[in-house]
Amino acid sequence: MKEKLKIRPGAEGSAWMAGQPMPPRAPHHHDELEVNLVLTGKASYLFGTRRVPLPAGSMIWLFPKQEHVLIDCSHDFSMWVVVFKPGLVERRTGPAERQVLRSRDPGDIFCRQIEARRADLLNQIYESASGEDRDLEFLNAALDYALVASWDAYQFASEPLPRTDVHPAVAKAARLIAESDAPPPLGKLAREAGLSAARLSRLFKRQTGTSLTAFRQRKCLERFLRLYRTGARYTLIEAALLAGFGSYAQFHRVFCRVMGMNPAAYRKRVGAPADGAPAEVGKGQMIGLAR
Repeated sequence: MKEKLKIRPGAEGSAWMAGQPMPPRAPHHHDELEVNLVLTGKASYLFGTRRVPLPAGSMIWLFPKQEHVLIDCSHDFSMWVVVFKPGLVERRTGPAERQVLRSRDPGDIFCRQIEARRADLLNQIYESASGEDRDLEFLNAALDYALVASWDAYQFASEPLPRTDVHPAVAKAARLIAESDAPPPLGKLAREAGLSAARLSRLFKRQTGTSLTAFRQRKCLERFLRLYRTGARYTLIEAALLAGFGSYAQFHRVFCRVMGMNPAAYRKRVGAPADGAPAEVGKGQMIGLAR
């Protein structure tokens, strides 16, 4: 799916910090060259059936024809996203060592671990290139520098990070979960992926490092965080059920494991009003539809 990015008129690109909760995204690409620098946590990108892990400190380049989708973000995941319009890329990639950045698809995945001191410098540069209130001339100068400095840091980085080929059914299941508002149940995923539920679960765990159930639950949790932060005044229970959890007990268990705190502590942290969520719910007590 080709995506049209919203870039400020007159700007040569854009920079922003992305973090949890990450919105569900279908596999996509866009006309702009993109670079990501992971600050905290970890995640993975899927390029078709190739999975690339993104630990903290990693940098990855996404070229205009490389369809990609971000999956399996940890609860503390954050990264810089910087995009450059084709005109800027064309002007700043004259030297031979930078001409690969003009490619629509170089036929490989460019991902490396960046040295800490260079990552710190890039963090400052990206900060200068972000913000809608920046003077336009200053913003474009910062984006110009960001492109050159990012490639320079990448060139001095260590060897490429490992990547793995995943079974097409695993890639399809991950995409279906990533792009759905409410992750589909296992039976439906297996049917659409063309494998039995048991085989899909085994393959998914072996090839992604996380169980299919845990991956689905994490996506439900990301949806809960978006719903609960929208200001729509959902209670904890309402937001949990809308996010796809089948019971408050299931939601509570997953929330504590992933977030490292209970929902009540999170509610206080974000300043949400008390909503009457039950203090304890029996393991078998269902609040909504069973999963």
